[in-house]
Amino acid sequence: MNPETSALDDRDIFNKLARHEGLRKLRASFDFLLGQPVWWLSFKLNGNSNTLKKYMEASYEIWPDPRVQDFRFTRPLYHALKKRSRETHPFVCAAPKGVPHYCVPLAVEQRVIGHLGLTGLRKGVRHETLALLSESLSLLLENCLKTEELNRLSATIRPRAVALSTVHTVHRIINSTLNLDELISRLAHLTAQVLRANRCAIYIVQAASKAKQKKRLICKALVGYPKHDMPAARASVGNRVEWHVAKTAEIIRRKKFICIPMIDEDVIGVMVISSKKDKKEFTYFDQEILTTLAEEAVIAIKNAQLYEEQKKVTLSTIQSLALILGTRVPTLSSPEAFLGLTLHVADELKLGEEETQALHYATLLKDTAKIGIPEEILRKPAKLTGEEYQLLREHPIKGAKIVQSFETLKPVVPIILYVREKYDGTGYPEGLKGEKIPMGARILSVINAFEAIIMGRPYRDRASINEALDEITRNSGTQFDPKVVDAFIRVVKREGFDKFLKKALIKPK
Repeated sequence: MNPETSALDDRDIFNKLARHEGLRKLRASFDFLLGQPVWWLSFKLNGNSNTLKKYMEASYEIWPDPRVQDFRFTRPLYHALKKRSRETHPFVCAAPKGVPHYCVPLAVEQRVIGHLGLTGLRKGVRHETLALLSESLSLLLENCLKTEELNRLSATIRPRAVALSTVHTVHRIINSTLNLDELISRLAHLTAQVLRANRCAIYIVQAASKAKQKKRLICKALVGYPKHDMPAARASVGNRVEWHVAKTAEIIRRKKFICIPMIDEDVIGVMVISSKKDKKEFTYFDQEILTTLAEEAVIAIKNAQLYEEQKKVTLSTIQSLALILGTRVPTLSSPEAFLGLTLHVADELKLGEEETQALHYATLLKDTAKIGIPEEILRKPAKLTGEEYQLLREHPIKGAKIVQSFETLKPVVPIILYVREKYDGTGYPEGLKGEKIPMGARILSVINAFEAIIMGRPYRDRASINEALDEITRNSGTQFDPKVVDAFIRVVKREGFDKFLKKALIKPK
């Protein structure tokens, strides 16, 4: 056993014995038989006679006997105990004026952690009485030892149980979002909660963009830091603990903080926790829990990073396709012109991450099917013939077929397919009504109408934003979902948003 750990455990065992109700009852049972001596209790003697004196005085808290506070034999008793400090069987020490001290060593696993003493025994005390006292004290000490062992076992098992629970919780976080910033924020809050820490920071290593540039640590999440005391968002290479851990992959644990690397093939980030809520020091078990959490966090972060990269590739492909589509009808706005408006409406309606992303892509691809429509129909200023109108009605189906060929765009298909449906069920291609129309399609339907009104079409002149809002309001409940219309109008009427729209539109040549 580690000597430092042993000393700590011995102190705990001794303190448990000193607080044990059985020790008080022991005196009540034996005091009369022993002639009412002075009872005292002392921890192992690692100091001098003054140390023994303090323990003597502290014995008053166990047995309120004023005589123990005015004990006159401390120095000779101390030297007598030091000479026999390794003995594990009861013994008698002589003292000045012939006053005997009966000492019972507190022996735990063949080591003495202290003594119970009786000073001033009456003459003629039976040996059997002293043996029974010694045996009773041994039972009390054994009880304290078992309690300490259970506490120690609990302290060993608890971090592992917490670690297992943490793994389960991290798995739930992984499955709940693939948004990198949101994921890291949740991980930081979870880490602070599990470790019962006031503060947590998570840094991600950013690769150098140029050959001579150095890597950077980007602070992606902070929990519990006052605004005036927040670390810099970008940590430069230097003597900071975070950078030392990032460069060496070492774990640094101090009394008030733990800094741990997040390792994949290389260090991808650093987690720091500090300031325990109970103001105690961080332990090795805290470090074990944080290590387990960091291992799971790496998996979650790498998945989110891969997802972000896939999103960038997908978005780049969509933007290229939208650019090609935009060249066919140069009088329309660019594909991105109304994207901000669409996403603001989605946020106003509190759409989830996946729904918002699908709507994002659908907004850029809303004119996909126009690839199959002759340009003269798209540009025709007069009313369409029945055959031409039927061809135009088929374009949502054609658009959906084009999009569904891309695996990553499958959530976009229902939006493009049903964007021409009307809230009252008179739309096409299937005549869906009300809530049966996907929310993304209901939002994009309003956006498309708004764009057509204020941008104009070959068959109609441009209108003002206020005129467009009036027309959309008149069609609320018939063509459009009233909830979407209300959210849309709130967004457009926000201060400065109409100015943004005017700048985003392509001016007619």
